[in-house]
Amino acid sequence: MNYENIPQENKAEILESAVINGSSEEIVKTFKELGYIEMTARALGLACRFRGVEFVKTLTESGATFDIPKTEDAERRYHCYSGAKWNNYRSNFALYLLNITKHIKGACCCKGLKLTKKAARHDKTFLDQLSDDERAKVLIYLCENAEKLSFVPEEMLYYAIFARDNFIVSELKKLGVKLSEKRANIIKNGGPISDGYWFEWCSMQRKLSNDNYLPVMRTIAAELGGRQFHCTGKIYDITKTRFENTEILEFFRDNFKIARLNKTQIIRDVINVNNPGALIVFEQLGWLSDIRRRDEMIDYAQKFGNRTECVAWLLDFKNRTADLAAERAKAEKKIEAELNASPTSVAVMKKMWGYKKQEDGTLIITSYKGTSTDIKVPERIGKGTVSAIGIGAFSGNSGMCGGRVTTYATYEQQRQRRTITKITLPETVKYIEQSAFADMEALTEINIPDGTTEIGGVAFYQCLSLETLVIPSSVERIGVYAFRNCYKLTAIVERGSFAEKYCKENGVKFKYKEQ
Repeated sequence: MNYENIPQENKAEILESAVINGSSEEIVKTFKELGYIEMTARALGLACRFRGVEFVKTLTESGATFDIPKTEDAERRYHCYSGAKWNNYRSNFALYLLNITKHIKGACCCKGLKLTKKAARHDKTFLDQLSDDERAKVLIYLCENAEKLSFVPEEMLYYAIFARDNFIVSELKKLGVKLSEKRANIIKNGGPISDGYWFEWCSMQRKLSNDNYLPVMRTIAAELGGRQFHCTGKIYDITKTRFENTEILEFFRDNFKIARLNKTQIIRDVINVNNPGALIVFEQLGWLSDIRRRDEMIDYAQKFGNRTECVAWLLDFKNRTADLAAERAKAEKKIEAELNASPTSVAVMKKMWGYKKQEDGTLIITSYKGTSTDIKVPERIGKGTVSAIGIGAFSGNSGMCGGRVTTYATYEQQRQRRTITKITLPETVKYIEQSAFADMEALTEINIPDGTTEIGGVAFYQCLSLETLVIPSSVERIGVYAFRNCYKLTAIVERGSFAEKYCKENGVKFKYKEQ
């Protein structure tokens, strides 16, 4: 039969069919009849997968190689990569030897490969993939004739690692094959996104399943001989999604160049996946020894309702490692010095107080952030006068009241507030809103300034240690349960005042103010 004038893609198909259906002799005959064959890589790959070393040898001696014409026309004809646009974007038909039935995720080398488990023949029988013993023989032959076949053992090793074909990896190592310097340098030093090797390395990492990540990456690490992997923001973004697995985080710590990464952000990402076991890694690295970062992470974790395990671990870490009294004293001393230098400084006040401006220009205290147990609320902050204590401003617990959250304080702040014993309010305060001092278990002394007109609902709820409270005659409204569960409290009121009426109607113990 005269094949001289048929298209090259048809010649490739005829040769591939001969590999699956014919004998070694028929392959030699077909080669001679076809004349020049532009594309022999797929036929050679099929022999590696289904026919064995004798067929591979026959094809090789007839002139077959894994080379692909480096043209865009060849890429279209054979539906593969030839390196026409990007040098390493080449389909690697030698990978037919690997025991895989799906393309290696993220790799460019598998385009055009049909990785079937069996090859159908014209007589309706099937060829099975070669046994490991047969594959080993083929591999040895390929390595011995690597230059002649355009076979690159180092590339086979790289892709076999990602394919989890441990048998081929082991056989290549017996033959002394290592990762190519090009691959190793890219992994160690990175490259521009335009570099196909770097792009593929990033892509293949991203596509690894969590189950395959550690086995693959540990094998690559062994190939590097202890040299660390290059790490960019992109590599970090790929890896952080796996941080719920502590082993992966530990591998990342030990094998990637992370010195320049944002440590605070890494800790946050572990908190995001709620993996308290991973926080141990940061303790070992010393990343949580910075007091400011430690407390910032506690606050960050407490903002999420489903991060309770991380919150518990961080609080336990703080209790185990911190000199809390010394830290508190140091913080108070610093703020005191700043306040002495500028008593109404907004910058200093913001460290201790949360507040907001009201429509009339006065300020309402929304939260206390300090650590003192004897507190004097400021009369002014900057140019603004403090006229009210807001909802849950000092509350020692979180909760709801009237459909509103009583406090947005962190757990640490709530715990601190439950140790406060004395509060002095300025004479400028006119309103005390609901839950303002609720659950302050240790509070024994507080004043309500003359001129205060309103005390909100549950304002002093469960102030268990509060024994006396002078309620001035200026108070015109007291909300429901304002003094609920204040078991020791006796209110001091004036005869005929609204406070007297309230106490009588709500069962609050009281006595009259001396004239």
